[in-house]
Amino acid sequence: MAQLVVFLALLFSIVIAIFAVQNTTAVTVSFLTFTVQNVAVSVLVLISAALGAAAMLLLGVAREARLRWQHRAVSQQLRVAQSRLSQLETTPTASGEPVAAPTETPPATKEQTAR
Repeated sequence: MAQLVVFLALLFSIVIAIFAVQNTTAVTVSFLTFTVQNVAVSVLVLISAALGAAAMLLLGVAREARLRWQHRAVSQQLRVAQSRLSQLETTPTASGEPVAAPTETPPATKEQTAR
């Protein structure tokens, strides 16, 4: 899968480079109060592609950070649950014997099946 992504990125880069080389006409660019005259279309295409790549990189980094925070929170919850389970398994009952771990899973409640 990673090789496919690299191949597609390389292919896209080649197509953008060919397009930029073939379109060297000078144009005037106006944006709000900003105006630049005699800018080659190829430069605009390359700048646009670079800005798009930077935006995707920032979005990817933000997603990765969010997923890592979620993973960290879930790992912490798992450690707390395992600690509590261990504590419950070693707690003696009224007869003085430790509580045995359940051998089967309890039936699902209505709330769990609705999810």
